[in-house]
Amino acid sequence: MVSFDPKKGMITSYLASPQGQEMIREYLSSPEGQKAICEFTSTKKGREAMKQVLPGVLSCLCLPADLQTEVARTLKEIP
Repeated sequence: MVSFDPKKGMITSYLASPQGQEMIREYLSSPEGQKAICEFTSTKKGREAMKQVLPGVLSCLCLPADLQTEVARTLKEIP
């Protein structure tokens, strides 16, 4: 049986909203947000999570297909 966490649903809905999107943008562009991302990716679990997320992010950036392929290949090589 699959359980549903109402808090996760509320968080997901907020992050998908215009206000949530603006909050994410502001945080990620701040020195604190950039520091948090760097600290997160310095951990093994953080690197694993970013390796899963980055291909999707890159596909939204309108990069040349060969560059996306090269980045995806390189991500697989990161320990």
